[in-house]
Amino acid sequence: MLLNMEYITARQASDKWGISDRRVRVLCEEGKIPGAFKDGKSYKIPSNAVKPADGREKKKTVEVAVRFLKWENEVIGAINAANSVVFSQPNFNEVVATYTHGNDSWSPEQFTEFLSERVVSRDRRDIERILFRCGLSHYDVLRIVEITRGIHPKDLLWVANTEDERFEFVITVVFDSVFHQRIDLTGDSIDTPEGYNIKRYGVYNGQYGIYKQRISPLTTDVESEVAVYLLAQKLGVPCCPAYRTDKNTVFSAFLYDFSKEYIVHFRRLFDGARSDNEYQNLIAARPQYKDDIARMILLDFITRQDDRHLSNIAIKKLNGGESFYPLYDNGRSLFYEDTEEMVEQAVADPATYATTFGYSGIYWDYVREISAERGGLDGLLNLNLNEADIKAILKETGFTGYRFNGAARWIIKAMIMLKGL
Repeated sequence: MLLNMEYITARQASDKWGISDRRVRVLCEEGKIPGAFKDGKSYKIPSNAVKPADGREKKKTVEVAVRFLKWENEVIGAINAANSVVFSQPNFNEVVATYTHGNDSWSPEQFTEFLSERVVSRDRRDIERILFRCGLSHYDVLRIVEITRGIHPKDLLWVANTEDERFEFVITVVFDSVFHQRIDLTGDSIDTPEGYNIKRYGVYNGQYGIYKQRISPLTTDVESEVAVYLLAQKLGVPCCPAYRTDKNTVFSAFLYDFSKEYIVHFRRLFDGARSDNEYQNLIAARPQYKDDIARMILLDFITRQDDRHLSNIAIKKLNGGESFYPLYDNGRSLFYEDTEEMVEQAVADPATYATTFGYSGIYWDYVREISAERGGLDGLLNLNLNEADIKAILKETGFTGYRFNGAARWIIKAMIMLKGL
């Protein structure tokens, strides 16, 4: 669906203003962007709107001493009292270079944006309980980073209070005081993105990954996560393993060794505004993964994915090389929260009810673009699954009732549509 020329989306505003799209939505909700209004589940923002002043972190700027941004025990940048970063080694390795784009400094907003991708989101449904466990009365990115030091298992970047502080000591303190006590003992994680579930790191069958325990009994995101993984295997699309560990919990395995391999989200591969065509944006950023990106879009159409943003697509880096990381975070698919009426409408007309992807357009638009560009979809994935195979997967993963019937019919119809291109 094309947007009115006088308005932009939250994502377009986030690129224009250099803040996260989540922050833009919060500003809209708080009425701080004049003329912005909600249209369905998204916001429309006047194209000439001015970015509101951000007073969230004012107190900390006068209190914080000079600190250091480190990769393990190597200083790569200095953080001043205003939370600007001056990099001494902006191209320290391929991961750091991906974050910095070779620039020798970050503004306070750019640094806060970087940190906000590493800590718990303000949009989580259980944010108040998580903040309470952190000893905080309100959401504050910089205070959360003081507690967790910005440590995240996807890489070795962190915030050091002194130049001599050692990673092996700090990570032990952080995990003992925060992660072990507040994840393993209570089941809650302070280092997790937004979602319909509570997430915690852990091990299952010898694999490290994330346990996701659903909050709402009305959603089927647990069933969907496992079903998409099993379907991906049949279709020939690389996907992170997902296992149902109990009625309300799914375990999603990491397919990288975080002691020597590092994950970078596609969001960090862009430096500036993107076009409205997200497929073209992705292949422009990494043309060598054109087939992988096409497979992702095809799988997302088949499973009616509703959460494939730039932080849910990644590359894996190792020893100067990189690869396209298998697909993950697939729970918001296969009618995971839709009503019976909505499911019936969607299954009756998949071309219209396909979910959106990027700034504009739906998955069906992008599927047809990929087919036209390649002269068909041959060689991308196996479209020979039969109805019995599909229903067996849905039954195995716990689908029942109208969502079982709707998911089966949607998958079958979507595959027939792809075969017809």
